[in-house]
Amino acid sequence: MGPAFCPDEERKADEAYQRALRYLGFRSRTQKEVEEYLRRKGFEAEAIEKAIEKLKGYGFIDDKDFASNWVNSRMRNNPKSRAAMALELRQKGVDAEIIDEVMELVPREQEEAVANRLAQKYYERYREVDERERMYKTAQALARRGFDWELIERIIRRLM
Repeated sequence: MGPAFCPDEERKADEAYQRALRYLGFRSRTQKEVEEYLRRKGFEAEAIEKAIEKLKGYGFIDDKDFASNWVNSRMRNNPKSRAAMALELRQKGVDAEIIDEVMELVPREQEEAVANRLAQKYYERYREVDERERMYKTAQALARRGFDWELIERIIRRLM
């Protein structure tokens, strides 16, 4: 005999599902973000689990799709290094395996091209200061975006 049907549990699961749909209406989110949101709203684990299952079934939650879109958006709008983007995805609760898979789709050449564009932007921004400080500030700006020093040095040498 299966578990007893409990209308109250079903109602709470449906309430959690509806609340999550509204939350997802603003922007795409990871499973962890939705779970944490529902937990903060006072839903119990069972209702959250059922709501998440239903959301995943309808394709409203897909961490791989989220990660892929996040990386593409980052590369266009707020470029960062592969390492920095991977860290952001980890903080959003995306599984390490998915992060590795998505990061493999970002070629190193694309990361370097992004770093070059940023370097040009910062180099221009700091044209009022002497050359040494200009290079230093450009390098620091790239470092804040998570680019590794080897890449930064290569780019700075090209700028000189």
